[in-house]
Amino acid sequence: MNRQEILNKINNSPMYEYHIAEVPQRDGMLLFYLKEDLEGKSKINFYEKAVDLIYSAADIYDVTLVEWSKCRALSYYKKDGLVDIGLEDFDIFARKSPEKVGYDIVEFNFSIKALKIKNLEAVSYITCFEDLINYIVKLVYTRSIQTSGWYDQYDYEV
Repeated sequence: MNRQEILNKINNSPMYEYHIAEVPQRDGMLLFYLKEDLEGKSKINFYEKAVDLIYSAADIYDVTLVEWSKCRALSYYKKDGLVDIGLEDFDIFARKSPEKVGYDIVEFNFSIKALKIKNLEAVSYITCFEDLINYIVKLVYTRSIQTSGWYDQYDYEV
């Protein structure tokens, strides 16, 4: 299967808990996100999974959490070999989906810079979003990242 066939298989099937979007202006970067009808129903600890993804050696561009009940958005990302958490402009998200503001929903997405076709084929057999995240975290990459070490004390508000 080629790359586009795999993406179509995942995005067009109701069996998968997530969607994948390709970001063409960023050399084939892939954006993974939970299907909208599962937002607010998922039992995944998104704060823990965000840190797992960023701490992994995966070539993650960023992980974004939108907390609709708290009217805030957090992005976990790598910068100069370090991991950082930034507060995003919530108004950008609120303008796109004003109907979600105030609801107990955490929207979660992450983008990965590179994923080999063999790994993408393996992903095509993973229907559960949490299993997908665990798979990506366990992938072996050649270059690992250095973190500043303060995340152990961070309050994830779980």
